[in-house]
Amino acid sequence: MYSDNDPVYQNPMTLPEEWEDYGIGDPYILRYDGMYYLYCSTKDNRPGVKGWSSQDLVHWTYEGLVTEDPITTSAYAPEVVYWNGYFYMYTSPAGNGHYVLRSDKPTGPFEVKTGNFGLSIDGSVFIDDDGQWYFTHAGTEGIVIHPMTDPYTMGTGARTLGAAFLGGWTEGSTIIKRGGKYYLTYTGNHVFSKGYRVNYAVSDESPLGEYRVPANNPILIHTEDNFFGLGHSSTFLGPDLDSYYIVYHNLAGRSAEGPPVRHMNIDRLVFSGGRMDVLGPTNTPQPAPKQPEFHSRLTDSEAMKDWQSSAGTDGSKLLVSNAKSEASFTSEYNFRLRSAPSDGSAWIKLLFAYQDSDNYGAVRLDPASGKLTVAQVSQGQENELGSVELDVSFDYTKLHTVRVENDGSQLHVFFDNMQKLDLTAPFAAQGSIGYAALNADPEYSYTAFSNDAGGSSDAEAYKTLPGTIEAVHYMKGDGRGYSVDAVNGPAIQAEEDGSRSVTLSGKGDWLSYKIHAAEAGTYGIYLTVNPLEGDTEVEVSGAGAKGSFAVKPLDEEGWQDLKLGTIQLEAGYHTLTVKLKKGTLQFSRIGLYRSETADAPNVLQDVDSDDMSGMFYSAPGGFQGSGTEDDRLFAGNTDWDDYEVSVNVGIPQNIAGEASVLVRTTNESAYPSQVADSFMGYSITLSDGQVQLQKNNYDYMTVTSASIDTVPGQTVPMRIRLDGSRIQVFWNGGEEPVIDYTDPEAFFHGRVGLRSRLSAFTFTEMSVTSK
Repeated sequence: MYSDNDPVYQNPMTLPEEWEDYGIGDPYILRYDGMYYLYCSTKDNRPGVKGWSSQDLVHWTYEGLVTEDPITTSAYAPEVVYWNGYFYMYTSPAGNGHYVLRSDKPTGPFEVKTGNFGLSIDGSVFIDDDGQWYFTHAGTEGIVIHPMTDPYTMGTGARTLGAAFLGGWTEGSTIIKRGGKYYLTYTGNHVFSKGYRVNYAVSDESPLGEYRVPANNPILIHTEDNFFGLGHSSTFLGPDLDSYYIVYHNLAGRSAEGPPVRHMNIDRLVFSGGRMDVLGPTNTPQPAPKQPEFHSRLTDSEAMKDWQSSAGTDGSKLLVSNAKSEASFTSEYNFRLRSAPSDGSAWIKLLFAYQDSDNYGAVRLDPASGKLTVAQVSQGQENELGSVELDVSFDYTKLHTVRVENDGSQLHVFFDNMQKLDLTAPFAAQGSIGYAALNADPEYSYTAFSNDAGGSSDAEAYKTLPGTIEAVHYMKGDGRGYSVDAVNGPAIQAEEDGSRSVTLSGKGDWLSYKIHAAEAGTYGIYLTVNPLEGDTEVEVSGAGAKGSFAVKPLDEEGWQDLKLGTIQLEAGYHTLTVKLKKGTLQFSRIGLYRSETADAPNVLQDVDSDDMSGMFYSAPGGFQGSGTEDDRLFAGNTDWDDYEVSVNVGIPQNIAGEASVLVRTTNESAYPSQVADSFMGYSITLSDGQVQLQKNNYDYMTVTSASIDTVPGQTVPMRIRLDGSRIQVFWNGGEEPVIDYTDPEAFFHGRVGLRSRLSAFTFTEMSVTSK
């Protein structure tokens, strides 16, 4: 388990030599040769782009201005990709089109190579497995994507990715490919909004789409405690060769020139099938990103103590690590040839699962032909498993990277981050990694292996609380991470939304998860379940807590979020165990949130100016809508759990527009250039003769409505009862609810508020009490 002595980091980060009175905005991280390179936007009216480097994502070294070209004055969102010996930078100075700069080092100097080829801000490049380049950028109707014909030129067939749209200006895109799926992240609406946020979309076919937007969006949002405006992210492979991380900025305070200062943040990503999530956002101490089990930089002479060199029977030169990987592993090799081979007899092998010279696996590269072959050598006999012809334009005197992933059933081979081979894996033994070369003069650089593959490290990552835990991310090992009455371990299956679920069917079956609770306290707990027949009961234990809960399905079919109850958790690093006591349980995730009771006899008396926007008028014991475009106010505690709201509603003589009581609201934001419904929660909306229940998640959806009596000049009592997934609205003292709705994907906590749009409804004596 993690201990207080293990390395940590904390968001937001402060780096040496940040832009004064600006900080780090629009951060982009490039991974190259086992190192990380950070680039960010340039403070307005300054030339150049700053760069930093890091080995561990925690400690950063300032590398100076990687370019000082005047073209880069006010450089927006510079991003860098490596290809065949060169680093290509894409940036939009002051938002005026784009330029491409090039360097032969990640730290520059980058030199301008193109004129202004236009297009809106935040250009980002993705290179697919077939070597096809794509360019994405911001748009008014969603992220726009262009195929490219070379690193400098846009091709034909541009399209707007309508799914990647945040209801207004949408920017800050990045595409990665993982497990055959394309993950697109994007940000909106305005960079100075507290509600600046990151969404993601997934395509199964192509970076051009079609994309779907999973239900667990947004994946980055936080609007409180001077930690807000989270966005403009990029995504990259972690140091352990298996995990992924997301880097983004937040806003804080005000600069001398007016706009907020920006700070850099890094959080862990996890995946469950086609669902991606952030373990965060965090601004408390977190475990430092895990390093690989073995890593060595062979350009450093001191590294040779970790290796054994020998001569092969075929005259090749072997270099093999002393360290041995497990049977499931990811290994990485970085290399180049000091000179181009003069004939076709030269080759280089990248060794893995190496036991001895007669038993190993290898990726063989023939530089003259560009052929890449995977082979297994067993008892001295070589068996070719697959091969592919690489692009003939690759220059092998430049550094290239091969990564091998072996998860025990499949073996994937990547060349310069492009997946080139997908094979059935015959390798199920521990072994070393290394190199062999014949008639070649290679230079080896960063070389490493991790005992994780295919995202298996997600199981051992500490899940940040409050937050959600994917059901499939239980710890490794029978008797450690799980115990089930099944020969092949827990039953896992893919779901229609691309995620994965686990089914526990034997009494006493259990799964354990690593968790990190930043604070001690009461936590509400819910499961996302697919109801099965029969009564079900589970026990949740760990972190100083234990409780037994009945799993009571809603009167609905299909997947649903079911609140179990509350538990007390201690702060720190723990395991959390879900144990089946009765019935059968199929679930896809666990959610835990801070839970507090509410006791506010008149919550409206505690509203301050920071929680109000628009022009509400004061009224005795409450507020009246001003009749203007959009008045909003919020009150209470975002951790309030189940509660009942009672409020007196004054109906105006001239009923116009609509007014709302807001419940279970979080992540509220008020800024002109963003979507109107910029909060998460529910609206009970009143108009002439009607009440509507709306669900808000930076947009809105009316889920049900009812007719009510709204007599001008009357004051009518209204009650709203929130009990787990159930929302009831009572009007004018009625014993039966006019709205009785159960939300299968409920918001379970949040504060309360009022909203008035072109109306003069009055709300007074608004009390909030826990059930």
